[in-house]
Parts: sequence; C-alpha cells; structure tokens
Amino acid sequence: MKIVSLGLFAFLVFFSTNTVFAQLNLLKDGTTGMPVLANPYPDMKGSPYVGDFELGKIIFSERDTAENLMVNFNAFTNKLEYRIEGELLALDANKIFGFVLNEKSNPSVYRSGYAIPSVGPNRFVEILVDGEYTLINHKFKVIMDDSGASYGSQRAKVFEGREQLYVVKDGEVKLWKAKKKNLASIFGPDYEKVLSLEKDWSLDLSNLSDVTRLIKGLNL
Repeated sequence: MKIVSLGLFAFLVFFSTNTVFAQLNLLKDGTTGMPVLANPYPDMKGSPYVGDFELGKIIFSERDTAENLMVNFNAFTNKLEYRIEGELLALDANKIFGFVLNEKSNPSVYRSGYAIPSVGPNRFVEILVDGEYTLINHKFKVIMDDSGASYGSQRAKVFEGREQLYVVKDGEVKLWKAKKKNLASIFGPDYEKVLSLEKDWSLDLSNLSDVTRLIKGLNL
C-alpha cells in the first residue's frame, strides 16, 4: 500500500507541476501581457477594478485555458489583469477570447470580440445569457469629480462604475431599451413573442433579472 500511495503521490506532483509549466508557457509564449504599475492612480478615490483579485481563468481559445490564476478586470482600461511569478500583467481584448472571474465562488464570464455602439470594437463584456439572443453587460468605469469631497478640495477625483445592457443576434449589437419602439427594433419578427412573454410572466423590463428571464425565454 505504501508503494502505491507513494506512486500516486509522485504522479500527482508530476501532473500538477507539468500543468503549471504548461500554463506558464501558454501565458508567456502565447500572449505575453504588458506590465502594470503597482499603483498608477495614487491620488484617485475608489478602484478601477470590478472587484478583488480572486482565482479565475484566462480563455485564450475554445481549446486553451489557463486556470487557477489570480485575476481581475480593470473596467477603466478594459483589460484583464493577472498575477504570475510576482508580476502584475495585463491583457487586452485583442489578445484573448475571454476570462472567468471568481471561478470558485460566484463565476462571471467575460468575452471579447464585441463592437459596442458609440464606444468601439472588441470590448470585454460580461455574458449574462448566451444563445441565439445573447445578453451582455458592458461594465466600465470613468473618472469623475468627487461629489462627496469637502469644501476646498473640488479637484478630487473618483472612479465611478457604469453598466449598460446590449442584446446581440447574428453579430449585431443593439443597446437595450425597454420602450416598445426600441423593443421592436431590437427583436424584429420576435417582437410579438417578446410582448407575449412580458404579459404572461408579468415582466418588468427595466429590471435586470426580468430582462435576463426574457432573453432566456426567447432562446427556448
């Protein structure tokens, strides 16, 4: 039994080590990230990130994924940042297919390749519903004057978060608006089905959970 246990242990160590080396090679040889300054916004209040650095994964393609990395999304620069071998590196949407944040607790999936109207091409967006109709959430942060700053410190700045929903079908990205004329433009021949689901399920189309339910219903 001891020989089997030691053999199994050796195999697990070998497998784990090879997996780590493979992921390092994937990160270094496939898409090396740009170094990030430790604190590029020392005088700014708030954070450019959507949350904290937690375990997640980087998706290079449908076949290549690097897992168990400390990652975070910088919503100000629209870059995925990750920590490896004592360095903080960043990847933009032209380099990778997507990433997963908080993989172990509350996973959020982000993908690249979307041209957001009035914003620009190839942005990272959170995937809320995937299918014939895809519901995406464009999360970003802007720098604003700090409205809570005390008198005499009007020049203080703060990061503020923004979110905007879009519906994607056949590669076309359309801004989500709950007004009837906008729904007709977004859904075209499926507009009547949208109205039917809204009525039958008593949906509030200004509510994110109800919008998510609607898109899932359309994909059935």
